[in-house]
Amino acid sequence: MRRTASIGDAVAWPFLLPGTLACRIFGLSRHQDLVRMLINSLFWTILGVFVVVLAI
Repeated sequence: MRRTASIGDAVAWPFLLPGTLACRIFGLSRHQDLVRMLINSLFWTILGVFVVVLAI
């Protein structure tokens, strides 16, 4: 069976990538969604702070 990706999946993929990569590196299978959410939140918050600091 072939899995088709929706437009929403294609748009969300780059934003979820940091957390997905971290889960793959650490080999997590349990609580993967929770860890991915934590990593993504930290990554995008830190990136946003750097962008704001550079914009000032």
